[in-house]
Amino acid sequence: MTKAMRAELRLRSRAYLVTTIILSLGNYWVQIEGASHSHSHFHSVSKSKSKSKSKSRMDCYFIFGDSQSDNGNNNDIKGDAMANYKPYGIDFPNQNSPTPTGRFTNGRNLPDFIAELLGFHDYIPPFRNTTGWNVLKGVNYASGGSGIHSETGRMLGKVLSINKQLENHNHTISRIQGSLGSKLAATKHLKSCLYTVQAGSNDYLNNYFLPFSYKTSAQFTPQQYAVALNKQLSHQLEELYDRGGRKVAVFGVGGIGCTPYARANFEHEGSPCVEKINYAIQLFNSGLKSLIHDLNTKFTDAKFIFIDVFKISTMKPTPLVPADLLVLDAPCCEVPVGQLQCTPFGKVCGNRSKYMFWDGVHPTELGFKLVAKRAFNAKEPDDTYPFDISHLVRL
Repeated sequence: MTKAMRAELRLRSRAYLVTTIILSLGNYWVQIEGASHSHSHFHSVSKSKSKSKSKSRMDCYFIFGDSQSDNGNNNDIKGDAMANYKPYGIDFPNQNSPTPTGRFTNGRNLPDFIAELLGFHDYIPPFRNTTGWNVLKGVNYASGGSGIHSETGRMLGKVLSINKQLENHNHTISRIQGSLGSKLAATKHLKSCLYTVQAGSNDYLNNYFLPFSYKTSAQFTPQQYAVALNKQLSHQLEELYDRGGRKVAVFGVGGIGCTPYARANFEHEGSPCVEKINYAIQLFNSGLKSLIHDLNTKFTDAKFIFIDVFKISTMKPTPLVPADLLVLDAPCCEVPVGQLQCTPFGKVCGNRSKYMFWDGVHPTELGFKLVAKRAFNAKEPDDTYPFDISHLVRL
């Protein structure tokens, strides 16, 4: 890495640590406030949130990804990548059940906010809980700990890789064909849906940067690994296209080198972030943006877009958002030293609207809302490519 690249990455890393908790909503600013609620796998969006002013409502939404999107698919599998215990879900807005949903945060996650922005009255159910006709509105296949590579996350126990999620989607397609009465009707329905894919974080934190468990860092340079990941993801996105996906939003990887887990487990040489991790991530994101361009060139009857999570999460402080109001270097929940997730039934911070990280790696609800808002309605030209989700769903 050159000195110039290191300097640029250091500046972006510092900026990442001053991500605002004040979210721009149109021409005014609102602050997310933490509230204590109980939880459920199925949730009706409150009336105030379901009245979307957007005309971009979709009839169906399918979700692929990792713990950033998982809403309960890992609850019944044997492994460590689960969030079906308190304090996870402490702020999830539902009063019907005291059971945590399996979301890896204190409240709603990224797909929940996107579902609200799309105008859904209910959040998209996890694959493990879908029954009957409800598959027509969409399914969430995401699995915490999973990755683009099938072997990623194996030391956490059983996780559902993107390849496995695509297999599960095939089962859903068969059910949709049965519900609608024909393959033709099912294909027409699937082409009208929104698809989001968010993966890659675990391919780094739970693969490439775990040399005692994986050989990838010895086999590949960061650039070679980014190329290999994007090649595999390209095959997966083409498979999704073959199964009817025509409106696909792909999320890049955020600055995971700035997470409490990364800072606790890797040298960061006085920097607020682990530069070698963020550098590797940016190589992947750069390749992913190019991949999106290539897919749009190849499949002219579909549209793929790239969401630059790293860039969206990198914001400079303003008079409205002094950096000293935020806790950016510590998790809100109690996390064992050097670990990823909250201690079961452990302590949590009192003011969750002041924390960017819920546990060692996952954002609080406010962090997810920030990314969702900017992904749906880009505030700056480079937030998304070639345009944002609100434009995608209107096509």
